Amino acid sequence: MTAGMRAAVRPALTGLLCVGLAACGGSGGGNSSPTQQIQHVFASMQSAMAQGDYASACQSLSQREQATVVSGAKQAGLKASDCAGAFSALIKTAGVTKAQLARAFGGGQAPKIKSVSINGNHAIVTYIATDSGKTFTETDALVKEGGSWKADRTISRRSGG
Repeated sequence: MTAGMRAAVRPALTGLLCVGLAACGGSGGGNSSPTQQIQHVFASMQSAMAQGDYASACQSLSQREQATVVSGAKQAGLKASDCAGAFSALIKTAGVTKAQLARAFGGGQAPKIKSVSINGNHAIVTYIATDSGKTFTETDALVKEGGSWKADRTISRRSGG
């Protein structure tokens, strides 16, 4: 891979990993509260990414965010027609190993949710997580699609808890 391609892939992969790390979607069970549903999906998403199960991870992303993942891969010069293929291509091209992926996603350990604000089919979630030994606080927007919460975009991310 050329240095230019590496330079294009790294920011795209970093952004996608942030979204993947933050992704919240799916229902956590029939009678669970929206906050419990969101917490359940954090754990599911973490586990899927830690195991390299990109198809399951993509199920936690909104349709718009899945399109963003595919677009990011294409902008990096990779061939991808769906979210799972885009994640796979980006991670492979960036040279991320399965062990690194597992470490980056905490072996499936969900981030600690600080707050959840729900307004109809939209939610804002702020959480604290650790990536490669560094703690950060992130705020993400979620949407409800087909009755399930889905990660839609990252609003902000800062170092520290």
